[in-house]
Amino acid sequence: MSGYKFDPAKTAKLDDAGRFEDLRPDVMWAALGIDDPRNIVDVGAGTGLFSERFAELAPRATVYAVDRSAAMLDWVREHRGALVDSGRVVPVLSDEVRVPLPDGIADAVVMINLHHELDDPLGTYREALRLLNVGGRLMVADWAPRETPKGPPLAVRVTPKSLIELLECVGFAHVREHEGLPHHTLVTATRA
Repeated sequence: MSGYKFDPAKTAKLDDAGRFEDLRPDVMWAALGIDDPRNIVDVGAGTGLFSERFAELAPRATVYAVDRSAAMLDWVREHRGALVDSGRVVPVLSDEVRVPLPDGIADAVVMINLHHELDDPLGTYREALRLLNVGGRLMVADWAPRETPKGPPLAVRVTPKSLIELLECVGFAHVREHEGLPHHTLVTATRA
């Protein structure tokens, strides 16, 4: 799709808790609408910043921090050591369209600022559907297709309508956009 990938040299920026001002975990969690998930898959987890926050919001859940960069997952192991050692956050190396986890493992799959980097969005969302159990929820937050103070070029941003149509095409149900993130599109969907 875009070929626009995150530069690992900017890891400190990726791990900045100031990101929570724009990408508010409470808003995303409310949109996800799951009370007590046991397994959450964070696809494109990077430094595990959001994996850690979702582990806090779901104290009985295991959060699989999935990334295709071994260097990012090493960073997660080094900097999120207590959560990794306890098994609350589990680093998982994957490629874009194949996550080495069982079918139906997840109550929730989350993708934050990932869509604009995808080379194969259809394959990635099919994989998310495979990972979810029946009734499981997908949450996608990505840069809104308008000028924002920061973010990737407008050419790689997806419109909410296009994202919704893509998710419906893959087989998701109850696909809808949510408000509450100032610079991002927020969409949820359910595995029927």
